[in-house]
Amino acid sequence: MRRLSIATGLTVALLTSSCGGGGGPTEQDINNSLNATLQSVAGDWTGIVNGPNAIRLEFRLQEGSNGQVSGTGTMKEESAPAAVPITVTGTFQRPALTLVFDGMVYETRQVKGSAQGNYTTVGGIGTTLTMTAPGYSRDVQILLQEK
Repeated sequence: MRRLSIATGLTVALLTSSCGGGGGPTEQDINNSLNATLQSVAGDWTGIVNGPNAIRLEFRLQEGSNGQVSGTGTMKEESAPAAVPITVTGTFQRPALTLVFDGMVYETRQVKGSAQGNYTTVGGIGTTLTMTAPGYSRDVQILLQEK
């Protein structure tokens, strides 16, 4: 929903400014709008890992006090018959977002996932998802995006 409102706002801004109206938003208006969007990580998110055994995360984050975040969702590994429930904990100290995913199952192994990156663009966070279990560690590239 947030992405739709951003896209609509930018479309209106472009149409207004391209028609010679001169009354369109300024660069500062656009920057202020983007900053407002990036102030919070609360909402629906997806995480996409491409490759031979792709992963899709769908989760909703809530923000608590002192930068704490938490949430729930699902993880679906491409080769798995069904999605599994996950819980998410972490912190958001703008712009740094750190997330831990519990309940993940990757290649039939129960793993814990962790990812961190800077939330500085509405395009999302490209980072590394580290999945660990006793005697096991695997790093994959993930794109985390707020819906």
